[in-house]
Amino acid sequence: MAYIVIIRKGCINMKKFLLLLSALLLTGCSVNYDLTITNKEKVKEKFYVYEANDKILESHGSINEYLNKYASLYSESMGSKGYTIKTKKGNPSSYFIVTKTYSNLDDYVLSNTFRTMFNSANVERNGGYTTVVTSRNAYIQSIKNDELVSENSKYDTFKISIKFYNEVIDTNANEVDKKNNIYTWHVSEENGDGFIYFKTGPRVMYKVVFMDYIADNLLAVIITSGTILLIAFTTLYLYAKSKKNNEV
Repeated sequence: MAYIVIIRKGCINMKKFLLLLSALLLTGCSVNYDLTITNKEKVKEKFYVYEANDKILESHGSINEYLNKYASLYSESMGSKGYTIKTKKGNPSSYFIVTKTYSNLDDYVLSNTFRTMFNSANVERNGGYTTVVTSRNAYIQSIKNDELVSENSKYDTFKISIKFYNEVIDTNANEVDKKNNIYTWHVSEENGDGFIYFKTGPRVMYKVVFMDYIADNLLAVIITSGTILLIAFTTLYLYAKSKKNNEV
């Protein structure tokens, strides 16, 4: 059995990230934070921010100006190593997405993103079972104590969704989507559940893995499927033509 205790350390980049996150949330942007934990314990992180175009234009000269500004700020605050930042000018909303993949849970809980939200985490592995328990939410406390944020604008809720490739044995999640094996936490100071707890087992949910692969590789799947169908159709056509010629 291995038991690991991860303790939060001070970090300038983390502070920049916290202030940037606060600024985005307080301007009315919609923020979603999603994780996928694979059966190999890789952690796929997706943090995306989207805003209605009419709201953007109230404070920025153009949609592109807004997207470029915050994409640049994210790049500076989080560091460029391993992060992918994409922007999309849409209608009626535009957005940018920050993604990163970690080799394992241990690397993830040392990341700036995780340490912005939580002070520490215990990761325990035992016979194919993995248990993770975080400390109480640090982001909530930081915002409440930050003098740069007015009392009327305090942000006091954070929504975190995790998709698991393995069966979830136990959890304190607030919402459960069993079909897609997604568990969601509404972390706040008031609800008393300002931490994340889950225990996964060795059984892999292959349906979830397959559907996730399709979603991540949709273009490749379409091209491959189209190629296979074309080859099959061509083969059947040539076979039928050859059979007809032989009959003549």
